[in-house]
Amino acid sequence: MSLNLDDKMELEEFLEQVNYALSLEFKEKWRHRYSESFINIFQSLLISAFKDQKPLKVSVIESTFTNKHGYDLLLVRDFFEQIDITLYYPMIYRCSSSC
Repeated sequence: MSLNLDDKMELEEFLEQVNYALSLEFKEKWRHRYSESFINIFQSLLISAFKDQKPLKVSVIESTFTNKHGYDLLLVRDFFEQIDITLYYPMIYRCSSSC
């Protein structure tokens, strides 16, 4: 499979975004607002998604934060808005009601 220039640039931008999300700089920026543990959970989910080669639904991430770790759903959604979760597509995606 050959990628054209636009696809290569899009892939590069996506990988840069993921790399940033896994960085200490990202953790430092957001840990005061959401907690270091919160950011560690998000980073762990990203790493697991890459390791398993399986994208994550936003709803699964929300459930992990709320049900497994006890965070408030509004806090999780605020985090998604602040980091612009859409930048992590296709690794993280919103599922339509038909999923």
